[in-house]
Amino acid sequence: MLGVVLLGCAGDDGEVVDFGATPDDGAPSVPADDGVDVFAVEAPEEVPPADAHLVSGGWSEAAAFIAREAEAGNPTLVNIFASWCAPCRAEMPLLLEARDDNPDITFLGIDHLDRLEDGEAFVEELGIDFATIHDIDGDVAFAVGGRGMPTTVLFDRDGQLVARYVGELTAASLEDLLDQVR
Repeated sequence: MLGVVLLGCAGDDGEVVDFGATPDDGAPSVPADDGVDVFAVEAPEEVPPADAHLVSGGWSEAAAFIAREAEAGNPTLVNIFASWCAPCRAEMPLLLEARDDNPDITFLGIDHLDRLEDGEAFVEELGIDFATIHDIDGDVAFAVGGRGMPTTVLFDRDGQLVARYVGELTAASLEDLLDQVR
């Protein structure tokens, strides 16, 4: 299964790369390296609501959520996390603060390859109150080119993937990422 590649947590050595780049010469390419357009993804029957709380879903649900936000003129930051990932836990306060400081950017969390009970405990403990999707199959990480945990990607107002950061975000790396759509 392709999700196996994404099971290990990355350290804090990730770097912001644009959607066409690969992290290094030895990294295998993934489809997202050629770009991601959420409007090219077949929409599911139901789009997760703006206040989704660990709604079951995968890439089609996440893409539909991002597309709806793009149609409303909002870029979307997608953070892929898991309860078992220490760097995911460490970066979450930065994400919550950034969400509060950037009301014109939508935040979406993806609980990746996690038991629902563990994801619920993680979300509650850390006070994650932006929309979240429970992706038990790891579809979202694969679709956006996640090569480690955590992975944070940014979609612009046109529904295009414009940046990817693999590893634990710092205040500076998060600002650099958000500057891509401000």
